[in-house]
Amino acid sequence: KIPAYTWHETGRQWHGYTTSAELVDSVDGGESIRLGVVAWGGESQRGTLHVELFGRTCARLADWEGIKAWGESAGAVLTRVDVAHDDFEGTTVNIEQARTWLKEGGFASNGRPPRARLIDDLESGEGKTFYVGNRAYGKLCRVYEKGKQLGDPTSPWNRIEVEVRNKGRIIPWHVLTSPGHFLAGAYPCLYFLSVRQERIKTIHRSVRIQYPRMVENVKRFAGRSLNAMYEVEGGDAEAVLKQVLRAGRPKSLEPVESLRSIIEEICRAYPES
Repeated sequence: KIPAYTWHETGRQWHGYTTSAELVDSVDGGESIRLGVVAWGGESQRGTLHVELFGRTCARLADWEGIKAWGESAGAVLTRVDVAHDDFEGTTVNIEQARTWLKEGGFASNGRPPRARLIDDLESGEGKTFYVGNRAYGKLCRVYEKGKQLGDPTSPWNRIEVEVRNKGRIIPWHVLTSPGHFLAGAYPCLYFLSVRQERIKTIHRSVRIQYPRMVENVKRFAGRSLNAMYEVEGGDAEAVLKQVLRAGRPKSLEPVESLRSIIEEICRAYPES
């Protein structure tokens, strides 16, 4: 159940619906994090309701069987799903491998090779993205350097993600409970992918990259100010923290429930040299 107070009407239309509202969560000192959109109204929409949940919202959900059962019983229609697989070492899934699959016909459907394009970071360390397919036809594959996207220019972490829309196809509700099956069957070259999607491991890896980056940003932009406050307070670190701490977390760390245990695990794995 979602508390009513977290829905904020936007006063704007949404994809043909006359009224829309955002699902938000107030964290980080009162700042709002957008979690999804609900839209309704409009004669052409024939009494339907549009519900859209963002990736950070899906990370909070546990009872996918319950959501599947609700969708089927309500006669709801899935209009888009994104399914993904993470290769944290980048050994079996990476952009060069995806380009090889393309050349060998691994993305072909009915014998026709799809179009592809590469967004190159020109070795800046921000990460490349390789697209296969066309969203206009209802199916698009992305292979991108996820670790670099999160801020670690040396990370080998790659992700392959398939976006499917209900254009000319029916998206079954069991994709929510068996995303690995759906992903492995999306293209001939993906048959080998594990049916088990490691959601928890993905969250841990994301924190491993973003927490040290956050610490470095605090040191860079506020380190001298904190040092001055530390001197003024006579070396009382607690007095300094009481003056500067804010409620909540950065958005990149907000979905993680056991943040402290993850950070402790990271510190054990990567002790300060």
